[in-house]
Order: sequence, then C-alpha cells, then structure tokens
Amino acid sequence: MKRRMPICEIVDTSTGSGKLLPGLNRNLTPAQQIIYIYGPNQWKTQNNVDLIEKAGNDYLITPGIAAHKLHIRKLTWNKARKACIQEGGHLAIINSNSEEKILIRILEENKASEAWLGIHEFYEEGGWNTIMDESLEATGYSKWTKMYREDVKVPDDNDGSQHCGSLVVNGGLDNRDCNDVYAFFCEITF
Repeated sequence: MKRRMPICEIVDTSTGSGKLLPGLNRNLTPAQQIIYIYGPNQWKTQNNVDLIEKAGNDYLITPGIAAHKLHIRKLTWNKARKACIQEGGHLAIINSNSEEKILIRILEENKASEAWLGIHEFYEEGGWNTIMDESLEATGYSKWTKMYREDVKVPDDNDGSQHCGSLVVNGGLDNRDCNDVYAFFCEITF
C-alpha cells in the first residue's frame, strides 16, 4: 500500500532561510521542523489522531513537541488560562530549549516582546509549578531571563507580587504580576 503524503510544507528553520525541504528530512531536530498546513484535514499521526482537527488551522504543529498558538490580544494570566482551555488546550509549558526557540521565533514574527506561559508560584513563594502541577525543574526547561541581571538563576519577584510566568523574546522565563496583561501562548499536546 502506497503511503499518502500529507498536504503540508516542511520548512528548515535552522538557517533562517525558510527554504522548503523535499519530504521529511529525518536529520532535523524538532526545532528545525515547522509544518504549515494548507489543505483539507488529511494528515493523521500518532494513534490516528487527526492533528489538524484537534489543533485547528491556526496552531503551529511541531513534530515531537506540540502545537502552539500565540494570542496577540492581551489578557491577565487567569483569563489567558481560561481562553486556552476553551480551545481544548492549556497555557504553554516549555519542555526544552528547542521548544523555547520555536516560541521565541513566533514572538519575533508577531513583534511581541513577551507572552504568558502555564507556570506559577501560587502554592509557595519560589516554588514554581506548571498548570499541570509539575515542578518547573521537572519540565526540562527552567531558564530565567538574564535581561535584567546577568547572574540571575531565579526570578526577582518584585517585592513578592509576581507569581505568574512568561517567556520574553530575548529568551528565558520572567515572573510577572498575574493581573498584568500580556499576549499568551496556548498549547495542545498530542
């Protein structure tokens, strides 16, 4: 039986050229593969889950990582969390440096400087967790921005008022007041 090719383009993001790659190049890391979907819902993968149907056409699907969407409209952290749930996902949780690079590129393309993520320290000061109740260290990514201080290993917390986390376009996590309004990343995992 001949395998049907998906209606999509695979783009090499490692060089910044955005050149189309013929077929699926197995030598690329997930951060180097971006799939832009242009067509009917024919692409199926992983346990026959129809990724396009689950994620929708406005999500960026990255093989081996997840599907992400940047909402440019600015909301508080909790309202952003609820908006992602309504779409069938959750606020994004970064699990690797590759995933961080993908999200930073999305921020850059949309000229956004920062976006909410699904991390917080509601339970204990300095005890950062994901919205899935996993410790930040257990996610595989816990790099804080060095935008404000070069020696930073933990967030500054601004007098104990910053309990929600975001990703900054310069790289790394930042802590913010949960009532501030920012763009936000939703994620759908497969």
